[in-house]
Amino acid sequence: MSRTPRSWRSGLSLALRLVLPFGALLLLSTIFLVSRSVDPSQAVALANLDIDELTREPRIGTARFATVTSADTAIAINARTVRSPANPQPDDPVQLMLESPEGTALFGSGGEIAFRAETGHLDQVANMLTMTGTVRLTDASGYVVTMDKLQTHLDRSRLDGTGGVSGNGPAGEISSQSLTITPLDDTGNGYLLDFIGDVRLLYIPTD
Repeated sequence: MSRTPRSWRSGLSLALRLVLPFGALLLLSTIFLVSRSVDPSQAVALANLDIDELTREPRIGTARFATVTSADTAIAINARTVRSPANPQPDDPVQLMLESPEGTALFGSGGEIAFRAETGHLDQVANMLTMTGTVRLTDASGYVVTMDKLQTHLDRSRLDGTGGVSGNGPAGEISSQSLTITPLDDTGNGYLLDFIGDVRLLYIPTD
């Protein structure tokens, strides 16, 4: 005797209620069985943390500093991590070591200098950020140069690059012993990028 449509639907509904939960359990068990097991020794190797160093030298991650100089130049600095010397005292001037610092100097006219380095040292006594390693500096007019050290004054609008400067500019390849960046006047209206000592420019004409 053939089933009515209603009895057929009831049978299908009952079958699905039994099969679907079982299929879900089977799928979950397959995921757990196929997934790669955790190697405890590998996990320890990836957690490359020096606990003793963290205890001796407090540090924080992803720090940001900002200041405005007497000539209205806004300086903003980011760093991947920042740490202080061992056993800092509350009354001591701030001395901070920066990892992968990068920042900008925005002059009053809107002219902007961007820089980044491998390491940095922020000195509250000297009001200066000193960056070392391979320091890269970019300015809004098209200069992209590297140097060994760049000092950014935090209380006045001046940047000093030393240790050999080389890179490219609007006219071509340029190199010098050092450079300075200062405002054109006391109001901070624009800035002067001055290459100093044994300046060489390889002019590359444009088509």
